[in-house]
Amino acid sequence: MKRMKQITLGIVPAPGLPAKVSTHISSDLETLLNDELSKDAEWKVKIEVDWFTGASEKIQKISEQAVDIKKAKEWDYVISLTDLPIFYGDSIILSNANAKQRIALISLPALGLTPTANKVKKTICEMVKILHLNQKQKYLEWQDIKISKEKNLFGKLTGIFKFTQIKRRESSGECDDASLQFVLHPKWIGKIKIISGMTVANRPWLIIPSFKKIMGTAFATGSYMLIFTTLWELSGLYNWARFIMLMLFATSGMIIWIIFAHNLWEKRTNYTSQRLRHLYNATTIATLSVSMLFFYTSMFLLFLFAVVIFVPGDLFEDVVNHEVGFIDYLRLAWLVSSTSTIAGAIGASLENEEQVRKTAYGYRQYIRSEKIKAKEKQEEQERNQTPS
Repeated sequence: MKRMKQITLGIVPAPGLPAKVSTHISSDLETLLNDELSKDAEWKVKIEVDWFTGASEKIQKISEQAVDIKKAKEWDYVISLTDLPIFYGDSIILSNANAKQRIALISLPALGLTPTANKVKKTICEMVKILHLNQKQKYLEWQDIKISKEKNLFGKLTGIFKFTQIKRRESSGECDDASLQFVLHPKWIGKIKIISGMTVANRPWLIIPSFKKIMGTAFATGSYMLIFTTLWELSGLYNWARFIMLMLFATSGMIIWIIFAHNLWEKRTNYTSQRLRHLYNATTIATLSVSMLFFYTSMFLLFLFAVVIFVPGDLFEDVVNHEVGFIDYLRLAWLVSSTSTIAGAIGASLENEEQVRKTAYGYRQYIRSEKIKAKEKQEEQERNQTPS
């Protein structure tokens, strides 16, 4: 029996969410590639987590790293997955493919708010088809690329993203080899997808446990404030606009405090451009806003339970001068949630400062860059110690 040829696809993800998604989809991706691409070869998927892929936002540098890993591992194709936004000029890049080098890059933030494992798997599969079919047909120059259109690969790729137009274009400015790029269009929708995708890549739910100390302080403060009937009276006098304004003031004040107390605001540096700095700061605000939503909702539910159980109905009616119902308890819980956040939580610090700082893209990129430098320094020392 003739032995089937083995083709190896290497996935090179950045640490964090890209690595987690890659590990999750590797088995299913193997099956998908074997089903859709080749009947006379067996596809294998290997994973190599790489710090550099998550430290650089330059296509050329990531591509060079992918080529080096492909040669070292003796893989046939390499797909790099990064959690950084990738730009080429003013365009937001979803993916960049180089058929000659048999490598491609996919930016997870460009997938938007829902970079689901299934969406990532399908995107990788379509990029591999583009690379593999052009190798098979010996189309090494993009001006001769016709097989993709004939197989409707571009249509399949755009079909994965239902609410975003994806434009396909050739590029040879940044790399020596011609490459095929898929860019998000229009740009303003692309920016929204980038920020939402970066927010998901930050995994804001991971810092929620760090709010335990603040939640305890706020709940203790709010419980003490409930002893006095002033809040009871105000809950009956305030209209809905005041409740909303107070909530926004409390949560935004909390977000600003966390940003500056934990040095999360991205400042001007030598390794980030102004455009990336603005994106990083917008993502930090979005990430903390999601975390604050969980925090505030938890506080509201706790206080709702407390006021329903411990605030006597007849006494509450005497204070507000009307018959009270469940809506009145909701109003009181809403008010005490906001006031306790302002009075008790702002000024407190989060428990796991390192976990909180990792929500800042610039800090995470800095840590990755430092790890790369340390590794390069160690390798240089080992070479110097090796006798010639």
